[in-house]
Amino acid sequence: MFKTLFKWILGLVACSILAAVGYLQWFKNGVDFIYGAHTQEVAHGAFATPQELLAITNANVLAPDGKSMVSDQTVVIAQGEIIAVGADVVVPANATIISGQDKFIIPGLVDAHAHLLKSPNDLLLYVANGVTHIRDLGGPNERLQLRREIEQGRIGPKLFLASPPIDSMDWLAGSFWELITFHKTAQSTEQALRMVKEFHQQGYDAIKIYHLDMESYRAVNKLAGELGIPTTGHFPLTLELSELAITEQREVAHLEEIVRVLIREFGSISEQGTAAFYEHVAARSDAIIDDLLANDITVNSVLWFMESIHDQYADLEQALKQVPIAYANPGLVEGTDNSDEFKVGWLPGFNQFEATAEVNTEQYRKSSLFWQAREQAHRILLQAMIQRGVRIVAGTDAGANLVVPGFSLHDELYALNQAGMTPAQALASATITPAQLMNSNAGIVQQGFRADLLILTNNPLQDIRNTRSIESVILNGRWLQREKLDAMLTAVKQANDNSRLINIDQYR
Repeated sequence: MFKTLFKWILGLVACSILAAVGYLQWFKNGVDFIYGAHTQEVAHGAFATPQELLAITNANVLAPDGKSMVSDQTVVIAQGEIIAVGADVVVPANATIISGQDKFIIPGLVDAHAHLLKSPNDLLLYVANGVTHIRDLGGPNERLQLRREIEQGRIGPKLFLASPPIDSMDWLAGSFWELITFHKTAQSTEQALRMVKEFHQQGYDAIKIYHLDMESYRAVNKLAGELGIPTTGHFPLTLELSELAITEQREVAHLEEIVRVLIREFGSISEQGTAAFYEHVAARSDAIIDDLLANDITVNSVLWFMESIHDQYADLEQALKQVPIAYANPGLVEGTDNSDEFKVGWLPGFNQFEATAEVNTEQYRKSSLFWQAREQAHRILLQAMIQRGVRIVAGTDAGANLVVPGFSLHDELYALNQAGMTPAQALASATITPAQLMNSNAGIVQQGFRADLLILTNNPLQDIRNTRSIESVILNGRWLQREKLDAMLTAVKQANDNSRLINIDQYR
């Protein structure tokens, strides 16, 4: 009898374990879908392009200071490098000649805050939109392999890779968080420091920090500095802005991080009013900027995404029609509504920002007021930073709601221009400034620099929206003409359509 009971209990335990393992596999499969892993992958080899000896003649070229166009210039490129720029440059006899007549040459663009997730097709979206370098600020380890493939000739932007984000969490919450995200969680400062050392050894270009506790936050930044690897990311949830005077964090991954603390300092916006909140933001700006400048801290903009949140809240259907949704990975777009607490996706019913309260109710009014105030706080702070010369890099947080890789950087540049940057300043925030931040030999059209260039039909210094007028992209010395760029976009769109579970025709 006891043997029979024992076998019955053992069988029940075994079945329970199998059921649990099956559930976890099912759940993980769903998570991978959301991150784009199930989307048909484009045969990127079709776009393989060799480096050439190139000469762009009679072009208007962006001056090294980024403030003007220099006319009648010839740019010669060999083995992925600019070997000559000038009016009297001799064109090599065997060079492929590209007419630059009435065209405008600028450096390739950099998205300083992006997330590839599990969506390698995004590499083609970036290139087709003239983004020749991205800073991926946290994602899966597969990005290391993608970086190696790009270095070996795969078509894609040059990758600067931050480590998976490091959080402080207890074991139970951390295990679940690691299951549904790419984050790594530390239960102690010592464990967080071990992660920094491991990520450094694995070859990451930066350490991404998330919501660490204050002790771990300071220790991680200190160790990273000693190892010579920069830190970027979020603030601890308890951080006070006075910490900026002493922090060793070298980059704030969103302007939002500072705004979030300002909101916490101020208190309830709905109770105290937006006018008082804006006064608080303006009054605090100088002290914040003093510390940013004194510590040489770079601020990543991520402005357009912040401005889009209220649009998603107020009229999600219309907001979806304003972005090139057909090119976004279907996994991200479709997401899941399996949990009201963790809505993931862009569409109605899945979108975490859409209004859940009826219009004209008090709850709707409060939420609408909050998102609008948050948006305006970004502009107030950004305008003050621009005026005082804080180093700002244009980042989009590509992969976030309605932020379509590649396309979104042009949206970001226009948003920065509307917020107070001149076209030249906006262009610098996506070229020379991030290149300098990364110690990258790019971002300037000058002899000795990497041959990442855009050939535009219209002058972006007259209207920043002209960065979209791309006739050709030169990617590490590879000449990609408009026909090939369009073919990349078509291939990604087709792969997405082949992978959809939800029809999105109403938003195209």
